Amino acid sequence: MSLSSLPDTAHTRPFHGLGKTSKRRILCDESYFRIYHESLIQDEQHSRFYHFPNDAFIFVLYGQGYLSDSNTGLALNQYQGCWISPDQVHKLVLLSPHLELIVVAYQGNLAPCAAPYYDVNQTGDDTKKINRIIDRQKISHRDSLSIELEFYPAKQAEHLHYHRQSDQFIMALKGEFNLKQDNQGIKIDSYDWVLVNSKQRHRLKNMSSEESLCLSIYSPPPTKDRVLVLTKK
Repeated sequence: MSLSSLPDTAHTRPFHGLGKTSKRRILCDESYFRIYHESLIQDEQHSRFYHFPNDAFIFVLYGQGYLSDSNTGLALNQYQGCWISPDQVHKLVLLSPHLELIVVAYQGNLAPCAAPYYDVNQTGDDTKKINRIIDRQKISHRDSLSIELEFYPAKQAEHLHYHRQSDQFIMALKGEFNLKQDNQGIKIDSYDWVLVNSKQRHRLKNMSSEESLCLSIYSPPPTKDRVLVLTKK
């Protein structure tokens, strides 16, 4: 398995100041997408503007914001996301004192995956897809990218597996996870992240005594892509 360095301690990419304490950091920079984590403080700036050369997805980790373009707007709450198109500038206004975001920006010559209007994806029980004990809730699914919330019950682990083509970006949102690679284990606390490349064996386990939650971003989507690995007892 190809894993990134432990994110908040050993990651070498710079912080970009959006204010004295507001920050942007680049978590992942792949050939097809770049993932940012932004921490915004309302006392220092009340709005933020976005204009990417390709489609981008904005996902709220914490807080509330109002996203708009020249034609329309919508409110985004925690664990809600929205595609924005590259044809105009988009304004995000903070509706809470503190706002945490994940921004997934396409790179390279990929086909557009967002409509020219806002496509909001909201969480809800009707979108949950139960995979045995682990609940996987699809936030967005496009030809080149899939974004899911994954709910792990206490001490629950998925099967050891790999993906034939998909790379998987994992960020812990609540609780503590352990990512197993062969005989090695990597601890993933809240807002820690790791990148798992295709064809790399891995298994994610909730180490908490309560339900834990993580965000998974797959590129391309893992349609019939998951291969279970049988181990000797």
